[in-house]
Amino acid sequence: MSDYKGTHTSIPTYNDGSFFLFKIKHTDSTFPKEKLTQVYDTEIFYEDLSLSDNVIFENEKRDIKIVSKIRIMQDKNINSNNVLKINNHYYHVFNIYHFRNKDGFLQSDITLEEYLNPILEEK
Repeated sequence: MSDYKGTHTSIPTYNDGSFFLFKIKHTDSTFPKEKLTQVYDTEIFYEDLSLSDNVIFENEKRDIKIVSKIRIMQDKNINSNNVLKINNHYYHVFNIYHFRNKDGFLQSDITLEEYLNPILEEK
């Protein structure tokens, strides 16, 4: 007789949307401008997370417009020097938190703020 007790593991699903990842670069001039360069040619899929009213309220007091929070499969190359393009809108990575969930999967939570007037680097 077997004493094996299987555990139920929930595989993360990232099916709420996708984005393209860009890196912020600064021009070499007296008054540098921010330009965006695409990092990967493929989209990255994400899961939408909810924002608490406290997070929104506390950041609005500091004139920071937090608009969304998403979860992806962990990518430690993403940091606050990145911008995401979701549905023709651009969002700056305000904060990113890398962790291992209760089932052992590596994930990253990304808090996004508005990124207005992006300038794309020409290829």
